[in-house]
This record gives sequence, C-alpha cells and structure tokens, in this order.
Amino acid sequence: MNRLLLLFCLFSASVYGQKIYLPHEVEKGAEPTGGIAYLSQFIASNLQIPFLSGVKGINGRVYVKGIVEPDGSMSQLEISKGLDSLTNKEALRLMSLYKAWKPATLNGEKVRQSMIYPIAFKTPPNTSFDSTRSALINYFDGRFRVAKDPKKYEYRSVMAVNDQGYINNDVIYEQLKGSKWKEVARVPFKKKDIWYNLDFRQSGIDSVQAYQIIARDDNEASHSSEATFQMNGKLLAYTEYGPGNKASLIKKYDLNGMVRDITIVGDSASLQLSWYDNGQICTVTEVPAMKDNEYRERMFADAWNRDGTQIVKDGEGYWNSITRISASKVLIEEGPVTKRRKSGKWSGKWTDGTLHYEETYDDKGNLQQGIAYEDGEKRTYDNAIVQPQFKGGLPKMYRFLGENIRYPMDASQRGVTGRVYLSFVVCEDGSMCEYKVESGVGFGLDDEALRVVKKMSGMWEPGMMRGKVVRVRYNLPINFQIN
Repeated sequence: MNRLLLLFCLFSASVYGQKIYLPHEVEKGAEPTGGIAYLSQFIASNLQIPFLSGVKGINGRVYVKGIVEPDGSMSQLEISKGLDSLTNKEALRLMSLYKAWKPATLNGEKVRQSMIYPIAFKTPPNTSFDSTRSALINYFDGRFRVAKDPKKYEYRSVMAVNDQGYINNDVIYEQLKGSKWKEVARVPFKKKDIWYNLDFRQSGIDSVQAYQIIARDDNEASHSSEATFQMNGKLLAYTEYGPGNKASLIKKYDLNGMVRDITIVGDSASLQLSWYDNGQICTVTEVPAMKDNEYRERMFADAWNRDGTQIVKDGEGYWNSITRISASKVLIEEGPVTKRRKSGKWSGKWTDGTLHYEETYDDKGNLQQGIAYEDGEKRTYDNAIVQPQFKGGLPKMYRFLGENIRYPMDASQRGVTGRVYLSFVVCEDGSMCEYKVESGVGFGLDDEALRVVKKMSGMWEPGMMRGKVVRVRYNLPINFQIN
C-alpha cells in the first residue's frame, strides 16, 4: 500500500513537474474545443453574476490565470486582475468547471501551457431593488400591467430576497389607497426539503437531498423564479418566469454546479441546448410550440461527441443521444437526421442493451412504422405520441367552456380581458389531476378558468406513447373577452 502511494505521488510530481510553456513557445497554442465561440457560450450559460455585485450595475472583466493541462482541464487557477471578491470567486468557479480545452502541442506532443482568460461581467442596474427592504418591488397600473410612470401606479408586488437574489419570504401584493399602500394579497413562500432525482447521473448517484424555494398561489401559479439547491448550496434546477408568470428559461445542473441542459421558451418554438460533463457542447435542438396541443417533433440542429467531433451539422448527420427517463432508466437513441428531421431507421435502447423501440421514417420526417418492446410484448404503432382528446373533439370542449364560464364581477367592472393558460394531467382513465395556472391574468379570471376546467375530469380520451396509454400534461388557453 505504501509503495502504491509512493508511485502515485511520484507520478503526480512528474506530471505537474513538467515544464509550463508560454503561448509563444509552443507550435500550437491551447484553445477551447471547437473554438472561442463554444467557450463563450458555456460561460454565458453558466455565469451567475453575484447579486450584490450587480445590483447597482456592473461592466468589467475578471482575468483568470491558469495552466491548460494535457487532459483538457485547467489547473492552478488564480486571479490575475479582478473586480471584487464575489465576481472573482465566480470567475474561478466557472473556469474550474470547463475541461474541454485542446491542449497546446510542441514537437507533436501535448504540453502544459499558461494562459490568462477574461470573464466579462455586465448587467444594468436593478432599478426594482429596494436596499432598505432588501426586496424587489415592481409597480402596475389598474389592469395589472407593468407601469413605469408613478402617476399610473395602482398596485405593486414586494418580493424579499437574500444576498444571492433568491426569494426568501412571502410575495406581497399591495394597492395604493390614497397616499398609502395596503396589502391586498399574499403568496406564501416555501422552502421545501425534497429528494431530487438527477437527470445527470454521477458516481452512481440517482438522487440527492435538496431543497426547493418557491412562491405559488392556490392555483399552483408561480409568482417568482424557482430554484432547487443541493444541501451545499449548489444549484440543481432553476426556472425563470416572464410576463403572465409563464416559464421562459429552464436550467438543469449536475452535482458540480455545471449547467447541463437549458430550455429557452419562445412564442413559436423552444430552443434546447445540452452539454457534456467536461463543458463541451452536446446537442442543439428546437421544439416548435404546440398548436391546439398537436404534438410536433423536435428539430435536430447540431450535435457533437464528447471530444468535440461534430456528428450533426445544420440538421444533417447521425444523431446519438442519452436521456434519463427515470431514476433507474436511461434511454440511448440514435438514427440518421436529414433536414433537421429523423429519417431512415431509428432505435432506442436501455443501457443494458435491451431494445425499447425501432422506428422507420421517410425523408420528410414522417413516421412510417414503429415497434415498441416492453415486458416481453411487441406493439406496433404509426404515431409515436397521441395527445389526449376531449370526448367529442375541440368544438364540443369549447362549447362546454362557453356554457359554464361566468365572467367574474370585479374583472367585468374593470374591463379586464386576457387569456389564461392552464395545464393539467390527463390520466390513463381519462380523469384529470395536477392542475396549474401557467400564465394568469388575475382579477378572478384564473380561479374561474380553473373551476370550469376541473368540471371536465372524466370527459377525456387519454394520450398514448408508442402504442401505450400514458399520463400526459395538456395545455389549454382560455380567452376572456367582454362583448
């Protein structure tokens, strides 16, 4: 044992005792795999500008010095030129996560090279932050639209935050009455201890103890950004909400605190990016927004191997991806891609090599035939995903809504109109559960939409995936207009 320890120490000393070259002393200098653009994208996706540093606005660079090692990592990190202790710490964290460098070479051999790399910190002042209350305060007019002119202020929201900028108390809504603000509503803050199932398995770990911070009303509508942390404070998940409390940005992290998956939600499509554990970009896909809950196949833009080799470029190539289905199930999917769509023969296998499905597509991305293998049985299908459907179809569903919705008096008197976006799960038996207001209007419209939708339970044909009845989350917009 002592001899093994001695050999390890000697080996380590020989590696870190190798000469460290300056950029001008090598034949080819160290660079990010794929080029600077991919490292810049990694930094932009992972950068967490310290709240206290950025609240007054910040525009500067932190210069990190280190050694790019032959294995693609960066060692001996230190600050060459900094801004403050918080931004300096964040810059060091970022560069320690990135291990996708192409090392420098000399005489055909990989060598160690010193490097200084700048990390830009730029954000405008946060004008909604009230330092005396340590809270974010936003103002609205009488119809609860964002207001910048003090003359139009009628409502405001007060959200207390901690030194990292995350919510730490109830969200309070106040109305201006005379010259004073009076509380009219309160959304409870919750810090929940949970077991978090990892999307990115590390060291054989499927789940970890974590805590989640949220502020949701009785309709499960979110009133702040939501975050899930490991017990050591590292992020595991983060969701940001835009206008109408609609999710606009979703990030998922691994145990090292590195972003591994991002979804940027747009009106017409959502852009999804994923990374390997060394910081190398993995995939870029686009998911068109569903219209009337019609399932739309994702578009395959680009994909790389872990070493940076691009295998799909501009929607052409051979796709290979790994997806964690549950704590114990990981699915490996692969097949050719043409014009950003699946083509030819595709397969999905579990990590033990067991075949899950085989599918054949035409050159336009249309599924010709699918075969699913499960529990010793074989199922054939011609639609990979079938969305739930209200019995009788959309016309009957909208007739049901029209006959049952009652316009709330407060909203009617104020002339409030708008669209409430709900989601719910249609279960295998056609019943409904897990209702949520994805994007609300307020003034009683959200509650009314939810009340009527709950009356629809049991009136649905369930959804199917690869020929099997499954639970499916369904999105439903309900429009409120005054004739």
